[in-house]
Amino acid sequence: MNFFKYYSAGKDASVESILAPLKYHALRYVSADQFNDPYDSKIFFETLDGKREDAFSDVINKHLRIASMSRNPSSPIMWSHYASHHAGYILEYELDSQFPYQKVEYEKLKPFYYSTQEMKSIILSKYPDISDSEVEVMMKKELLENEKFMKNLWAAIITKHNDWVYEDEYRFIDVNPSGINDAHIDKPLETKRIRSIILGYRFDHEKLDDELRSIINSTYESLVVYKAEPSMEEYSMNIRPYSL
Repeated sequence: MNFFKYYSAGKDASVESILAPLKYHALRYVSADQFNDPYDSKIFFETLDGKREDAFSDVINKHLRIASMSRNPSSPIMWSHYASHHAGYILEYELDSQFPYQKVEYEKLKPFYYSTQEMKSIILSKYPDISDSEVEVMMKKELLENEKFMKNLWAAIITKHNDWVYEDEYRFIDVNPSGINDAHIDKPLETKRIRSIILGYRFDHEKLDDELRSIINSTYESLVVYKAEPSMEEYSMNIRPYSL
């Protein structure tokens, strides 16, 4: 199955950093704290004084890196959000069952939180003399050891609000029980996995074309180059062949 990943091209970014995923024929995985939806991959925790806090993101950010992909390369909104206002590009990946993924589900979500009162009562019945701060630590530990909670945490990773349905998102998730230090990781693939590159209609050809041409000629046997252009018939980007 073919998937599309939008890549940015910041104005002040170097040619090397912009074209790194293409040069190293890689797929980029990032930590969830880089997502632009503040509710993405979040389960909130109600403290003893009734406040609700994001207490479990550190668990997700420590152990997971996520490659967000789409089946839609023609969305003007996604080009704007994820490809530097159309100055970036898309890589088209051909991935099979060796690369397990989860399709994102879209629902009319409300922020999900765990109420602590029941857990507090259970813990205090076992340990009547512990302090409130110790109670909260034990509640969080109990949740992380609870199978139902972990299923809810996983659901939070693959469920987004209906507002994001236009993304048609698929998530490739890399899990490391020992933890991951880098905010993003680029995982090299066989060059044949990258089928095409689609350049944004504001792509900086003067800055990038020479290196782009060099990478393609030296690294790929067959990589198709396209250019995205605004359609005059509908709200969409036309994807047309482009000659470097």
